[in-house]
Amino acid sequence: MAWGIYLNMEYLSTKVANEHIDKMTNTNYTDYSFVDENAFCNNLENGFVCLTLLNCYFESLLNTILNSCMNCESEKLLRLNIEEKIDLIFLYYKKDFSDIKSRNEWNIYRQLTRIRNELIHLKITFIGDGTDIPPITFGNMNLIDYFTQENMVKCKENVINLAKLIADKLELCIYEEIGTFASDGRDGLVNYIYDPKTTPIDSSRFNN
Repeated sequence: MAWGIYLNMEYLSTKVANEHIDKMTNTNYTDYSFVDENAFCNNLENGFVCLTLLNCYFESLLNTILNSCMNCESEKLLRLNIEEKIDLIFLYYKKDFSDIKSRNEWNIYRQLTRIRNELIHLKITFIGDGTDIPPITFGNMNLIDYFTQENMVKCKENVINLAKLIADKLELCIYEEIGTFASDGRDGLVNYIYDPKTTPIDSSRFNN
């Protein structure tokens, strides 16, 4: 007998993001306040991967809501941008996103998205003159100060908290224990985020 197999990019994204955060350090400067190029290159490389994966996490979450909770299979709707997807989701659930939009979690997400986008779509390679690496400002942030282990941990935690705020607002549940792959032949929980009102769950395994 064959079972349905599901891929959970939310779990995979945070797992890989954590692996890259672990490779980072908390300073990009030498003891003499010059930029430590080796340290900064390491933190920029791993931090850039982390931001990209956090964007993947959040968009995957929205796509799972659309596809699995709202049963939306329209390719056109699944290709909407992030804010359009949020508007569609909150319209469907008849909820207001404005209070979440005013919170710090949303602002941090928007900032990291802007920095990630400016890195991906880099227009000008010249960053300045000097005997040291000058400040590199994207999204009103100096990347030399932004890409540290401590800040990437905060970014990750804030994006996950944003997901939880959305789940709570929509009365959905997040299954944090799910893995990269899940099978519907077990307990019915196959997605990172799900609607408890419509998801058939075998609760016996949770009573042991």
